[in-house]
Amino acid sequence: MLQSAWSLDSTLPVPQLPQYWARAIIGALAVLCFGISYDGDFVFDDSEAIINNKDLRPETPLSHLWEHDFWGSNLISNTSHKSYRPLTVLTFRLNYLIAGGLHPVGFHVVNIALHSVISVMTLDVFSVLLGGLVHDEKGRLLNRAPKASFLAALFFAVHPIHTESVAGIVGRADLLCALFFLLSFISYCKAFRKWCEHYL
Repeated sequence: MLQSAWSLDSTLPVPQLPQYWARAIIGALAVLCFGISYDGDFVFDDSEAIINNKDLRPETPLSHLWEHDFWGSNLISNTSHKSYRPLTVLTFRLNYLIAGGLHPVGFHVVNIALHSVISVMTLDVFSVLLGGLVHDEKGRLLNRAPKASFLAALFFAVHPIHTESVAGIVGRADLLCALFFLLSFISYCKAFRKWCEHYL
């Protein structure tokens, strides 16, 4: 797979861009493709997870986030869905506090920004998956398949399958999951390099 990625990289009709340009283009295209959803309203599950969720209100104790499900119901209640996502609800609460109420534009802008950051991070992930885990003498990750990883990250950024996660406000749970997964993967790759330097 590694060798085929290198040979594929040399045949791709894509310009080889500096890393900062590749990141900027991927982030900008992610915003461009999904930015149209910024002025959407609260729809479907947003009514229960955001509008009717008392955990978003400043007068609700912060400790309730750890005791309630995604929809604001007590976890020990029979009516609870048991969908426990306190970090997502915390980001909704921060949106509510910063915007001064239930204004959907702020919620949508955060989702779009998260998708853009995630899309940029996929460039590093695809460079490891397609080019291998190789570092220079300063410990920086080398992208040995820059064209293929750029194209893969570009497809990820603009793919319409992300519409529900980005345009739907409750889709932030998916975005946060992707963000922390990618951060974990990149952190693992850095830790693996340090381990190899120390023990090998």
